[in-house]
Amino acid sequence: MFRVCEIVSFIEIHWTGEEVDWNLAKKLALLHDLANVVKFDLDKHPEFLEDEQQNVEYWKGIQRQIVEKYGDNDDEATKKMLLEIGIDQEVIEIIWNKRFGNSVATKDSNNWPLKIMYYADLRTLPLGIGTLEERIADVRERMPKYTIRPDFEDLVSACREIEIQIQQNMNISVSEINNNSVKVDSGYLLDLEVN
Repeated sequence: MFRVCEIVSFIEIHWTGEEVDWNLAKKLALLHDLANVVKFDLDKHPEFLEDEQQNVEYWKGIQRQIVEKYGDNDDEATKKMLLEIGIDQEVIEIIWNKRFGNSVATKDSNNWPLKIMYYADLRTLPLGIGTLEERIADVRERMPKYTIRPDFEDLVSACREIEIQIQQNMNISVSEINNNSVKVDSGYLLDLEVN
């Protein structure tokens, strides 16, 4: 979520398009995957914990606690967590609609905070920042449940169109969004007010 927020911040610096509520976009980025830990296979991919990999047993315990309290559906669990901490309904609704299955609707919307955060998420891989095509390949490899959808290629096309829309509103190439240009500074991100 920190990576997604830093990509949003990078896009903001280079944005030339219409006015965007950047605080909302950053809030969305910091909250959109609160319960993602419920879907991680920490036995198969402990490397996703990055610096916390040596604490894998601790994170498995956290995962069990979250599943017990909020369930094993990451979207539902995120929504429950957001409600519990008092996040406003507008933010919850936008996060609820940020799904791969809603890519066409996101592409067609004028909700720039959603579109920008979604695109930033599409550029975020488990271990860094990648291109949109690398993320699509990652989805094909790690999340086959999406690839068997009959509308999968339409959703991928919508993601590519979202990238074009973002590019049309930036003064540099989206290819500049990478691990060298976007640095994650969790220090200041931990201090951002989200509620």
